[in-house]
Amino acid sequence: MADINLHPDSEERRRIMDFIMAAGQTLLENGAEVFRAEQTMQIMARSLHLREFHVYVLTNGIFASAGTAEISEVRNVPSRTVHLGRVAAVNELSRELAEGRLTLPAAERRLAAARRIPFPKGRVRVLSGTVGSAVFALMFGGGAPEALAAAAAGCACSLYLWRCAALPALLQKLSGAALITVVCILACGVLSASVNHAVIGALMILTPGVAFTMSIRDFVKGDYLSGTIRLIDAVLVAACLACGTGLVLRGYTLLTGVTVA
Repeated sequence: MADINLHPDSEERRRIMDFIMAAGQTLLENGAEVFRAEQTMQIMARSLHLREFHVYVLTNGIFASAGTAEISEVRNVPSRTVHLGRVAAVNELSRELAEGRLTLPAAERRLAAARRIPFPKGRVRVLSGTVGSAVFALMFGGGAPEALAAAAAGCACSLYLWRCAALPALLQKLSGAALITVVCILACGVLSASVNHAVIGALMILTPGVAFTMSIRDFVKGDYLSGTIRLIDAVLVAACLACGTGLVLRGYTLLTGVTVA
């Protein structure tokens, strides 16, 4: 069992508070649900004997106090992505703290290591986008030609997103959907394949499935505000995908007089 101070002084309480807030921020930034972030922070506070700890978590912010509001802190979480490896690492850290197997310095080192877990390399993401697009095209009723066209579009889109990571997220989705549609039209023309199945399969790599799922889980847990924020995110992304695809299809029809099918 780790040697944890049962009665931390004011300086150590501040240190514990900073550690807990950093853990909650890590969870939110990497795709964890609001209730999971709150629960994990409460477990850490209880394990480290930070008394009178209260926390309120939103999708993009954390508000917490301890010691009858002796310590209060607010964290803004403007950027959110999905890295479930980091979420799992912080969850494992909280379990070990609850079991009394870690001291505060050791927990701080583990949290710093969890925050540094890298994202998959660009080549891995490109390969995943290529294979995933092909498989989704098959799942939606396409054949081998449609799968090949979707794979080409998924590869092109994954490369584009890799190289243009600095663009705003919604612009990435809109332009990525347009690129997928252009590549599918060209590839399906060569392969004599159905554009619909290819486009739908390739677009699946851009769909906001995680955001939508998290919004539903937040609603179920009673976090209506956070659920609404996540749902709006998902709807905006879906609208961008529809606009990007629709603009290209409409432009192709106007230029060639051919309706894509």
